[in-house]
Amino acid sequence: MLSPYHPLQLALGLTIWITWFALMYGALGIACEVAPPPIEQGSFTWINVALLLTTLAIAGLLFYWAHQCWRAAHAVNKPKDPSRTFIANLGASINLVGAIATLSLGLMVLLLPPCL
Repeated sequence: MLSPYHPLQLALGLTIWITWFALMYGALGIACEVAPPPIEQGSFTWINVALLLTTLAIAGLLFYWAHQCWRAAHAVNKPKDPSRTFIANLGASINLVGAIATLSLGLMVLLLPPCL
């Protein structure tokens, strides 16, 4: 992970989220074209399991980064520079938003069949 005070923290969480989003739906389209599971199987398919595992991995990573940035911003011996604390606080918020967005979209695989 980058330093919690690095300016890339301001874009990293949402960049990871949008990359996950594009890859998830691209992979879903390809998997449904190549080997669609039967509709009767519902949401318990190999496609949904794979999407759920990647969702949990990406959300876990973003939650970890948000936690690291939060700890750095609120550490006892934090740097005196207020811009570094601002970057760490905002980085924590952005990573948290990315994690919540990942979970809110990714957990739909528990409810919906993959290929309709």
